[in-house]
Amino acid sequence: MNVSETTILIVAAAAIVVAYKSIRIANENERFAVFMLGRFLKFKGPGLVFKTNTMDLIRLKIGDLGVVTGPEFVRFDESDVPISQAGEFRIGDSVRILSFGENGPFLARSDEMPVQRCPKCGHEY
Repeated sequence: MNVSETTILIVAAAAIVVAYKSIRIANENERFAVFMLGRFLKFKGPGLVFKTNTMDLIRLKIGDLGVVTGPEFVRFDESDVPISQAGEFRIGDSVRILSFGENGPFLARSDEMPVQRCPKCGHEY
């Protein structure tokens, strides 16, 4: 093998590794909330979703618990996700994802309080 063939093999191997690392799969009952450079873009899924370095993906599943933090935001885990239906609830209400539609998840009030975790160490409070 000469230098050009070796270079082509190295570049091809690197491209395969990058493509493999960027693929995410959302099941039928899941969606990804896509944030690019810290700003919400859209919900993606189900199926294959390609992630780039500038994107953050938050996995949302049917049954996930969240807390309404504002008139348009619900906090799931450690991320605030804009959801249009959040205005129907009061700030501090616990909500659960019932299903997904064209414009995002449908929410319902929940009696359970979601587990709050410390962002530094991860303990529950």
